[in-house]
Amino acid sequence: MPHRREWIAALTVAWVLILLRSAVFLGYEQSFFDSDQAIVGLMAKHLEEGRAFPLFFYGQSYMLGVEAWIAAPFLWLGGPTVASLRAAIVTLNLAAATLLITGLWKGAGVRPWYGLVATLFFAIAPPFTSALLVQAQGGGIEPFIYIALLWWLRERPLAFGAVLAVGFLNREFAIYAVPVILAEQLMTRRLFRAETIRAWLIAAVAFFAVWEGVNSLKPYADLMGPGTRGQLLGGFAGSQLADVSDRTSVSLAELPARVGPVVNHLFAWLMNGQHVVDGVATQGHDWLWWPIVAGLGLLAGRSAVVLWRGGAALARRTAFCWYLAGVGCVAVVAYAVGRAPTDGTIRYLLLSLLIPVGIVAGGLAVEPRRPVRGAIVAAVAGWAVIAAADNVALIRRYSGGTEPNEIRVLADALVARKLGVAEADYWRAYKLSFLTHEQLKVASTDVVRIAEYQSLAAAAGPRLLRIQEDPCVGGERIGKFYLCRPPR
Repeated sequence: MPHRREWIAALTVAWVLILLRSAVFLGYEQSFFDSDQAIVGLMAKHLEEGRAFPLFFYGQSYMLGVEAWIAAPFLWLGGPTVASLRAAIVTLNLAAATLLITGLWKGAGVRPWYGLVATLFFAIAPPFTSALLVQAQGGGIEPFIYIALLWWLRERPLAFGAVLAVGFLNREFAIYAVPVILAEQLMTRRLFRAETIRAWLIAAVAFFAVWEGVNSLKPYADLMGPGTRGQLLGGFAGSQLADVSDRTSVSLAELPARVGPVVNHLFAWLMNGQHVVDGVATQGHDWLWWPIVAGLGLLAGRSAVVLWRGGAALARRTAFCWYLAGVGCVAVVAYAVGRAPTDGTIRYLLLSLLIPVGIVAGGLAVEPRRPVRGAIVAAVAGWAVIAAADNVALIRRYSGGTEPNEIRVLADALVARKLGVAEADYWRAYKLSFLTHEQLKVASTDVVRIAEYQSLAAAAGPRLLRIQEDPCVGGERIGKFYLCRPPR
């Protein structure tokens, strides 16, 4: 089969697998949907309606609203639904897989079928990891795209700097590409050449030009939803760097103690290596993690030996593979250095999926012995079958009706009552507002992201009802929720 036809076939398989692992999240709105994601949906809805210019995630002066801009056409075509919102994110997953397989073929000489095998860790990720990859929360999937693009733009400094700036403003993880590219230039003795230094200076100029250009739009953006144009948060423009600093707790002394939990707990979850019970899915197999670690370690060692014998030419030819693995390693180290590991921030570790992608791709690219390549393919295929089985089990669980959509029942009941406005805690407020297409606008009682809702709640006065799970005197019950008169 000519490689172009093989490439098309490999992409087709990858896309089908991504759609398979995304099926539950596209078809069932109650699956892993929360108010953070609803904010992105509301941003896209407001943009599509021309009611707001959402530059950053509402209520923040960081996390560029790329997902909302991409989702806006999908909401225009399919309506303001969870399926439309997630269709946009799934499309980004398809784009990321395309860039990975194409990059491995064109940039590292990995034939498309082998590129598909390496990309299986992304294409048929287990359910919990898949949920994170289709999460509309500003920056789960986009860094995969930025990382792939930055490799191809590394010889075009203006474009490289511009893409890096957009990527960093969207999610700072895009910066992980820089130390790996610097390491590659150092190893090939090009880092301190005049043309390399000049290229980095040009990239820096482009980076800061785009950075300042985006920040200059803040006075024209609606940072707190419709009607807040020109109103800076707290009267200040805010800073992406300041936010990153606030959210990190750098401690080199704690690095050894942090690396173990990051690798053996969080990364293991992403790789389907441990049993996970979550609101999203039950997945994983306790026995699987150590074979994964051993297999990747042996393959990395074997590849290192082959590269040593093959010389610099072979290393240069397959550099894209090692770049991907390097970015994944930087993601692990940066996470361990920058914060104490917690389950709630596991999404910050998603780029670690590039470790197995890069190692497997590199191993298949440099391995001269056909039986060894066959063993690599068989091992990865076995992992993929297990992950696919867990995804199919998730589909059966939802299609069997065992996951009731209680929030939809509540949303429909509230719309039928024509309340117009209510209040609830953050994790219900914006979720209900999006699910009701803003027929009901729910103000938040804690974290506020849309000022309009708060104004409507204040204007409602004593007529305002609060949505809560705790019983109240005289409250109307809807399922497990109650409509109560809040104390004034």
